Amino acid sequence: MGALRMAVMTPRHGMRTLWMGALLLLAPGCLSGARNLGAATTPVGTTEVGVSVNTLAFERGRERAYLPNPELTFRKGAGENWDWGGRLTLLGLELGTRHRLVERSPWTLSVAPSAGVWYVPVTNNSTEPVNLRLGAQTLVDYRLNRTWTLTGGASLMGGFAGPLTVFQGRFNGSHLLVSPGGSLGVAYRLNPSLELRAEAGIELPLDLKDGRRQPTGNLGLTLRWGRAARR
Repeated sequence: MGALRMAVMTPRHGMRTLWMGALLLLAPGCLSGARNLGAATTPVGTTEVGVSVNTLAFERGRERAYLPNPELTFRKGAGENWDWGGRLTLLGLELGTRHRLVERSPWTLSVAPSAGVWYVPVTNNSTEPVNLRLGAQTLVDYRLNRTWTLTGGASLMGGFAGPLTVFQGRFNGSHLLVSPGGSLGVAYRLNPSLELRAEAGIELPLDLKDGRRQPTGNLGLTLRWGRAARR
């Protein structure tokens, strides 16, 4: 009976995750994006490749606008407890590692530092198109069963946002940001090498000079498959 109750509850968890993502997107804010990561690291000798579609919420004048943002992602197992990878989008590139700290069934805890560079022409009326971000995300997996996994995340990112004149050494109009955030995801294992993951998140950016900015929300869906290296 316990296993039956677990199977009935899991679709409801998935619907709650998607509904939360839709609500978060109603909040105005700067460009953001789902990272679509779980806490479980990629096994050594395995390469994972994924295709993601994220929905981004951003300001356009005084109106809210939404933009689909396709991504290519990859992860490669580098050691028993860590991997590395990144994501390539139409607007930038992010690279990082993921380190598994604790694994006690059904829980897994990891930390994932990352750094990225983005060109963001649609945010803040195009005044801050150059974005650099550096920070880390803590990830916690809870495996409901062999098929379903819930992932919670907490992140802290430091950012630089400025005009194109920064490439000429002129930094007028630039801003330093600190952005704590959180995320909730649900993954469905289609087979041992194929996973479908949905994720929603929110960030609360703080301008170190001008104070708090509008929250930003994101919603993403990723199809990821893995392939072990031949020996």
